[in-house]
Amino acid sequence: MGRRSRARERQATAAARSAPAAAPQGAWRRRARLLNPFRFERPSRSRVRHAAIGFGLSAALFAGLGWLTGEPAWFNSAVLLAVLTLAWGARAAFMREDDRSS
Repeated sequence: MGRRSRARERQATAAARSAPAAAPQGAWRRRARLLNPFRFERPSRSRVRHAAIGFGLSAALFAGLGWLTGEPAWFNSAVLLAVLTLAWGARAAFMREDDRSS
């Protein structure tokens, strides 16, 4: 029985020593969570609007790459991204500001 109590004591001191080291990992996880697009929450109107803007910028970038390289594969991707831009833009336009439904 004496060994168990000493093992718990060592665990407690090890956890106390590693607590300052755990803070940057928590901050890193918060930053990574902000960048995660696959959250399990319903999107707000501003998030849908930002997604539409991102799709539009990506479509413009891919169209520019298609124009510079002359390869039609870039244009195909640009057209698909433009369709996503229109769909997400329409969704953002018809959502209420506090509506989080999908």
